[in-house]
Amino acid sequence: MAEETFLFVDFDNTMVDTERLRSLYTAELARILASDYGGDENRWAAAIPPALDACMARYVATFEGRPLAGYCAWLPEEMARIAAEVFTGAGVAAPAGVPLSEVAQRAQFDALAACNAAIEGAEDALRTLFDRGVRTQVASAQDSEYLLAALIGSGLESYTESKFGPDLIDCAKEGPEFYQRMFDQVGVEPSRAIVLDDLPTCLRWAEEAGAKVVQACLLPASREPAFPHVLRRFSYLPELVEKLGAQ
Repeated sequence: MAEETFLFVDFDNTMVDTERLRSLYTAELARILASDYGGDENRWAAAIPPALDACMARYVATFEGRPLAGYCAWLPEEMARIAAEVFTGAGVAAPAGVPLSEVAQRAQFDALAACNAAIEGAEDALRTLFDRGVRTQVASAQDSEYLLAALIGSGLESYTESKFGPDLIDCAKEGPEFYQRMFDQVGVEPSRAIVLDDLPTCLRWAEEAGAKVVQACLLPASREPAFPHVLRRFSYLPELVEKLGAQ
């Protein structure tokens, strides 16, 4: 009996066009927040990007070079910080009697589930892999609830298994430990794992953890290839996975 093939796919700029998703998400989240809490939709839309940028800066300050610095404890506190910054920026009082982290999670989920920024061909390729029995996992720096909602919105959720999500392994995507913990949790030997990502740094960590790697260069602004196996169109992915899985 042939061994199962495990594919670990990055999300941002690999499954979806991140710049387009951010634009769609900002607009949809502003609409939801204005509807639920009042205020001007344009002010909500203006408050969201700086809060997201500040979150990224805090993530880097906390986890860069320190993947095991406590992601699961950090995430709910960070969700509350983002929500507080967005409400303040929109000039609307935050709701009383409910944790801001819950407000943020619920609004984030509803907004992302309404946004589709999937890269052309992603759904067809992932469906083909699913039909062939390839076990596709998500391997992203975004948390699992974010990924679940965004995958639903993009029409890709049903073709994936675990949504890693540093929160599922309490390890930020900042070193080979991220991949080691994923492989351990899924129960796959690293040599049987294939990792698809657009970032060379992440692919080096995956190689260090023992996986085969493919660089995603699927968008016009993609980085120059730094690895032998490169994916330029999603339609080529099933054949490439079959080839690497047989090695």
